Amino acid sequence: MARKKERYRPKSFESDGSRSDTSANIYMSMLMSDNWRSLSTNAQRLYIYCKSQYYAEKRKPKPDYKQLTEQELQQCFTMNKSKWKDLYHLYTNNRQFYKDMDLLIEYGFVERIESGKNTRTKSIYMLSDKWQKTP
Repeated sequence: MARKKERYRPKSFESDGSRSDTSANIYMSMLMSDNWRSLSTNAQRLYIYCKSQYYAEKRKPKPDYKQLTEQELQQCFTMNKSKWKDLYHLYTNNRQFYKDMDLLIEYGFVERIESGKNTRTKSIYMLSDKWQKTP
């Protein structure tokens, strides 16, 4: 009879132990890639928060974007000003956020699915593996 696999318990230096805590692993192959090294330090930091936001969202956003597969829809997450400014305290101005997000898009880490910039709605992004293929 198979034993039930025990759930991973974060170590004390990884988490405060709260039940709602999530993690976002970053693998060495990404850290050592030329594309990761081409990002600014702020863009690298933003990516970590984007990935954490992806895991923190229990219900995935459903963009009105018919060309996405179900698997791609599952890779979507939202990131809006109330998150990057008020919740995470990453930026104080829009320009720097969009500059760093554009770098993540350019180097293939994230794709913009829907922009809420002009409509004052949540922007929807998708994690991407294009960083592995982009020179």
